[in-house]
Amino acid sequence: MSFIELKRINKSFGKKSSKVDVLEDLDLSIGKGELVAIMGKSGSGKTTLLNILAGIDAPDSGEYLFDEKPMKIKSAADGVRFRRNNIGIVLQHFALINDFTVYENVEVGLWESGLSSGEKRKRVFDVLERLEIADLKDKYPGKLSGGEKQRVAIGRAIICEPKLLLADEPTGSLDSTTEEHIIKIIQDLNKTNGTTVVVVTHDDEVAKSCMRTIRLEKH
Repeated sequence: MSFIELKRINKSFGKKSSKVDVLEDLDLSIGKGELVAIMGKSGSGKTTLLNILAGIDAPDSGEYLFDEKPMKIKSAADGVRFRRNNIGIVLQHFALINDFTVYENVEVGLWESGLSSGEKRKRVFDVLERLEIADLKDKYPGKLSGGEKQRVAIGRAIICEPKLLLADEPTGSLDSTTEEHIIKIIQDLNKTNGTTVVVVTHDDEVAKSCMRTIRLEKH
């Protein structure tokens, strides 16, 4: 049984003469524990697809099944609740809070988790150790390299132990050596935790590191 299943998904933007169809009758199936790359030319709908999977956008029509349950995102609050319990997101440009330390940026992922301060502290340090950035815990983003920033962003995304990790061009701003390190981290999360991972990328090397590649065609 598929962990994620999209059936005849349609999504457009604009109205009438300016309407742009981004996704048309898209069918997609991803199994639990898969590591999947999404590729396609600019405008093919990669980010739109990721936003639908994350509950940030709702499709105009079609059905989205998450862990065999129909997803009905009717409001922003619905999307927030869905992401809080199920989704971790990693962005190309990190989206860290400049006035927060590394520790605080990772801890952000546990806001509204209901965990005690002691439980939060233990989980944050576990993640920092796993990503080999515990020695950076008191530094601010402005003092970090691109690879270090991406590790912090990954830490924030995985600290809530999500069922699905979504990564939008996670290595797009990194040099080749750092890219390899980030790929290995993502592979380890997938293998060790069994986390289902969807990576949007334009990089063939990143795609090769995944179990399979899904290509979106530009309409």
